[in-house]
Amino acid sequence: MQALEGIRILDLSRLLPGPYCTMQLADFGAEVIKIEEPGRGDYARSFPPFLKDFGYWHLQLNRNKRSVVLDLKSEAGRKAFLSLVKTADVVVESYRPGVLEKLGIDYSAAKAVNPRIIYCSLTGYGKKGPLAKQADHDIGYVSLAGITAMSGEVGGRPAIPGVLMADMNASMAAGMAIMIALRHAQQTGEGQEIDISLYNVAMTLMPGAASLYFGSGFVAQRGNNWLTGANPNYNIYATKDGRYLSVGCLEKKFWTKLCEVLQRADLVDLIDDEKNYAYLKQELAQEFGRHTLSEWQERLAGKDTCVTPVLDFAEAVAAEQTQANEMVLNVHDEELGDYRQLGFAMKLSKTPAQLRKRAPRLGEDTEAVLGEV
Repeated sequence: MQALEGIRILDLSRLLPGPYCTMQLADFGAEVIKIEEPGRGDYARSFPPFLKDFGYWHLQLNRNKRSVVLDLKSEAGRKAFLSLVKTADVVVESYRPGVLEKLGIDYSAAKAVNPRIIYCSLTGYGKKGPLAKQADHDIGYVSLAGITAMSGEVGGRPAIPGVLMADMNASMAAGMAIMIALRHAQQTGEGQEIDISLYNVAMTLMPGAASLYFGSGFVAQRGNNWLTGANPNYNIYATKDGRYLSVGCLEKKFWTKLCEVLQRADLVDLIDDEKNYAYLKQELAQEFGRHTLSEWQERLAGKDTCVTPVLDFAEAVAAEQTQANEMVLNVHDEELGDYRQLGFAMKLSKTPAQLRKRAPRLGEDTEAVLGEV
């Protein structure tokens, strides 16, 4: 038995944050019913590349779920959804504030038919304030939150973060909030409303910047503090063949080990004075530029220096550590054949995550699910 068996979740969300959140819960046994609009369904279904007529994005984010098609703009669709709410523990949605209220399926409507319901809304900027109803994407949330200003080279343009930081972290925050609310409902019999703002989550991803600003008024920018490139021992350096190494030896013991590998004992104590940082960066750049990435990997192997290669995604997938952690699933499906997707990050010894079924076709479970209610 999986840990979340018996928990029913109605998922009204689309694209990334909501579906990723509910997939995590489905992986551990929750029954997730994906409520989709007629004809198109979740937009991610149409994102290339494709395996036959399945988009890989959809396959990756919607495993272990069922799909029900409802026209929520119709009275019949509204009634069917509220009938499902009576049987559910959680609703997850990602519409703009006010949309579901107009449709008559918001938290107040859900609570009226099921007082134990937990209603989790994933919003861009929250449900109040001047930007509450503004459309946006991850780049907007992290830019307004100050993350983009800290990304990139000092003196250069701000850089777009390589992952959807607000989306992914909000997804995980939503999952945690749902588990907290389920615990509360178990103890009290009461449901509640959850508002997870992607902007709010982005703000909380910077405890270091917050500590600097609230403690001293220092505003973190790219290249001006230890996390954004100011330090020589927390930085990126090019190798002889045009590849890159990340250096993260902030602690003196790791820095000392790196200097031993470099055969530069003269650099060890210079790290204690910021006045030497420019010189140390210059020396490290020259040292790392003397050998190729593969040569450095061989030299650094087992030396415990906190220096790692900068890999692209294909290299990361093929890495021995990725394979050891079983972070790539090799899936065989009778209809689609063989394909791969990312594995389970959370490893639980007693109640592990499982791949029970591939992502559903649009509406393939409508008749079965509505027949149950």
